[in-house]
Amino acid sequence: MLTRTPVFTAGGSDFDPTDPHLFTTDRHLEVWRQARSRHPVAWQESADGGFWSVTGHRAGSELLRRPTEFTSTLGMRLGSSPQAVRAAAGRMLVVADGTAHRRLRTAHSAWFTPRALAGLRADLLRLLDARLAELLDRGTPFDVVGELTALLPAWALLGMMGVPAADWDHLVGLTLRAFDDDERGPEAAAARTEAHTEVFLYFGDLLDRRRAAPGDDMVSALAQAVVDGRPLTDEEIVLNCDGLMNGGLETTPHAASGAMLAFARHPDTWRRLRHTPELADRAVEEILRYTSPPMHAMRTATVDATLGDATIRAGDRVVVWFPSCNADDTVFAEPGRFLLDRWPNPHLGFGGGPHYCIGAALARLELRCLLETLARRVEAFEVAGAVVRQPSNFLNGLRRLDLALTPAGTAAGADPLTGPRHSGTPR
Repeated sequence: MLTRTPVFTAGGSDFDPTDPHLFTTDRHLEVWRQARSRHPVAWQESADGGFWSVTGHRAGSELLRRPTEFTSTLGMRLGSSPQAVRAAAGRMLVVADGTAHRRLRTAHSAWFTPRALAGLRADLLRLLDARLAELLDRGTPFDVVGELTALLPAWALLGMMGVPAADWDHLVGLTLRAFDDDERGPEAAAARTEAHTEVFLYFGDLLDRRRAAPGDDMVSALAQAVVDGRPLTDEEIVLNCDGLMNGGLETTPHAASGAMLAFARHPDTWRRLRHTPELADRAVEEILRYTSPPMHAMRTATVDATLGDATIRAGDRVVVWFPSCNADDTVFAEPGRFLLDRWPNPHLGFGGGPHYCIGAALARLELRCLLETLARRVEAFEVAGAVVRQPSNFLNGLRRLDLALTPAGTAAGADPLTGPRHSGTPR
């Protein structure tokens, strides 16, 4: 039997990234730093059998660009149920490759272009302004995650999907339970499965209603879509609605709350952003790099292949750790600093290759609207209580963040971030 080398040793024998609670402290950041300098692709022993751990930006980017050799169809995250993956493979964007992936992406992509999303901007700004005014009028610290940032993607995505506003809280709650990594064991797994089932049933019912009475929404469009000469199946639509809920509702709140924590810890950075609106788009990219909401993506080798200095065997799992890649000092100068004008900024906050996040433009719009609203309303942030990280090896962010916000006064002096988009930044 061939020996898998190099072996991941930076964290010691008790460093097991399949344990979601490992990421509730900062221990993994130093472990990854050591791994990047020694072997950015190395075999990681774990409770579930081991995998190749990719911590360097170059190798991570390369892995994501090689879907023929490293497939997503056998699962794209650690801890996935093999049965659930088999049921979704080829029918759900995140676990489809090749022709199947292109077909599904074509059906969805028209809804996620900057032009298609332009009309959403005014609604997001209005909803954010009203919510922030309410929180500021209260005059007390509040949990940013639960009372502000978690609402932003719900307003955007659920409206696009045609979910009635009366159902938003219920559906968001189901999604959070379906992807909750906090507890392990059969009871927790059963609870997640039950929540997923309820999400599937909800969208199955919504799809039936939209087929009978189409509206101007994404589910109605998917119900009528014909790609490569055939319509999408009910299973494809429902599975991808579930996938959009996970990707859309879970990641942007982590970027947004992480940014507000960074502004609280670095007040000069917030003052500079308020006074320099032309930095807004680059600030969004730096937020995505600095917070790195997706924790990992997994692929499985279809053939024997080389990645970095590792020889990977067919059937081996390979996991790229996005926060580590986004802190690679061979790519990002002073990666530990939150630099508003960092450019270029080739972060992997949206993944890469064919699976580059389909909702990237929506996430950028949500973050831009948040910055603009905060700039109008907030002069300063202060940590006022709990800063609790979410126990997860799939999502990187905060479960709770208590902040006190100082309302912007008439003498704050800053023009809010409402100027024209900076022509040198990505859309």
